[in-house]
Amino acid sequence: MTATSIIWQVARREITERGRSKAYLITTVVTLLLVLGLVIVPSLLGGGTEEYTIGSIGEGNQPIVESAELLRNAGDEPEDEESVAISIVEFGNLEDAETALADGEVDAVLVDGSEVVVESVGGFGDSAVVSLLQRGAASVELEVIVSESGQAATDVIDVMTSDPLETTTLSGQEAGDESAGVLAYAGLMLLYIAILLYGTWILTGVTEEKSNRVVEVLLSSVKPWQLLAGKIAGIGILGIAQFTGTILVAIVALQLTGAFELPNIGVSSVVTLVVWFVLGFLLYAVMFGAAGSLVSRMEDAQNVAFPMSLTAVAGFFVSIAALNDPDGAAAVIGTFIPLTAPFVVPVRAALDAIPLWQYLLSIVMVLATIAGMTLVAGRIYAGALLRYGGRTKLREAWRSAAE
Repeated sequence: MTATSIIWQVARREITERGRSKAYLITTVVTLLLVLGLVIVPSLLGGGTEEYTIGSIGEGNQPIVESAELLRNAGDEPEDEESVAISIVEFGNLEDAETALADGEVDAVLVDGSEVVVESVGGFGDSAVVSLLQRGAASVELEVIVSESGQAATDVIDVMTSDPLETTTLSGQEAGDESAGVLAYAGLMLLYIAILLYGTWILTGVTEEKSNRVVEVLLSSVKPWQLLAGKIAGIGILGIAQFTGTILVAIVALQLTGAFELPNIGVSSVVTLVVWFVLGFLLYAVMFGAAGSLVSRMEDAQNVAFPMSLTAVAGFFVSIAALNDPDGAAAVIGTFIPLTAPFVVPVRAALDAIPLWQYLLSIVMVLATIAGMTLVAGRIYAGALLRYGGRTKLREAWRSAAE
């Protein structure tokens, strides 16, 4: 048999045995129920009054705020709380207003009824209030059209479907499509969860076979590196299948309930997310597999997983920094560190804030790291699998593999 067929045999064994286990079935059902609950329950309960504070410079801002508030609360029942409450703070100059915006004292600043200033384009905190103000401004323009000139219906439609206010940020950058931020945030969250959850599956799977001596039988016909590759492939396929199914159920539930309006996401953005998801998972899966071979007891497994988990946490925080400032030093440095790149690069790519050369170089560095770690992990795996008792040290496993 070829190496590829052996690896597939090991992977298929993992998929078959773990896929029909009670633990896998129970976690799948519980996960789906939790996702459905998180989507459906909030839509049934509803929320309280959303409160916003808007800074105002110049004339023409008051009608926009009043119209935005009226439009948002138009569907409220008399006995219900208002959906939104917007207060206005007047400023004498733009500099004071921007300082208040940066300090979080106001959610946005309206300037002369023609421009809305927000803090940044990285996250999503300002998108709701900007949407409200855009609708309010459109309503004001519509009133002018109808009262002054009785414009044709096509002109009215154009106004109602456009964004009359020019949106800028404190840095002067134009605010782009909200879907970019949504994709970036969703992608890094999914990768972070998948690494911690399914990386742990790989680690415990390796430790379990070593503790019950099943590995001794397997190694009589399979090389250590083939066993490691097969386990990573099998558990990875099983885990990602569960993960994908959960995401699809969540999307369907969101569509049916209307709890959250899903943005339009381009094919290239989805491809980028998938590519880096796979690269990130492979990178950490190899490390988790090698770490699992170092211990013989399940209670020791989480201890050896701590360095990988800590690294994933660090990558997550760097990606948050990149989300808020995709051109900042943390984002650029994180792009060229292979262990953080899978978290950072998709965020910068989604926000269109990474040069092509940085993107390609980061891919090359991650692929090279995966290849190098695979060789290292394979040797550690081979040297530690048949060592029982306490925890095997990395140096001992490395030397043992050479003997």
